Amino acid sequence: MIKHLISYIYIIQAEANDDGLSQIQASGDMRLMKKRIYILLGLIIIAVAVSLNGCARFVNGIELTLAEKSFSEKADQHNKDVLNCLRKHDTKSLKKMFCREIRLTEDLDAQIKAAFDFIDGNIEVTDKTEFNSYGMESSTEHGKFVLYEISPTITGIQTDKGKTYTIGYCEYFIYKDHPSYLGIMEIDITAGDGRKCVIGKSLR
Repeated sequence: MIKHLISYIYIIQAEANDDGLSQIQASGDMRLMKKRIYILLGLIIIAVAVSLNGCARFVNGIELTLAEKSFSEKADQHNKDVLNCLRKHDTKSLKKMFCREIRLTEDLDAQIKAAFDFIDGNIEVTDKTEFNSYGMESSTEHGKFVLYEISPTITGIQTDKGKTYTIGYCEYFIYKDHPSYLGIMEIDITAGDGRKCVIGKSLR
């Protein structure tokens, strides 16, 4: 579409040249020509905006900004990383995902080990496993995020012993007032019978 509009501008200019100097010298014709070109340039700008908008990501029917799209993609990946760490009993990688404040104040080694023991059996990712990365809370100042928190969940988790679990966690991507809070602060693992195991703690 954009290429066609640009080509049309060139055609208009060529027609103006072919009409001869007699038409171009008329001030009314010049104003009309400029008006037509400005209109077409406006259409090009609109077409470009529509094209870029088509690449936007929507979550629950809400269009995300470029920053939010980046956060959403990051949340998608972290959701999978958390489950993989628990599935593989990867204490080292899971600890790295926690914020500095939690790493300094909580006994993560003991808490993560307790989480491994809490999950009865080996985690199996099936077609019933669902990743939801879209719970969030944010605030802005002068058009920039000063707080961006996500609260993803993973449901339908099953083990080879037939047990089911849900995992939820909270993570700050931006926290202007508390830079040491950036990262995961708390992971909650809930068994099918309602029992719960917590790694870390909530930070506000």
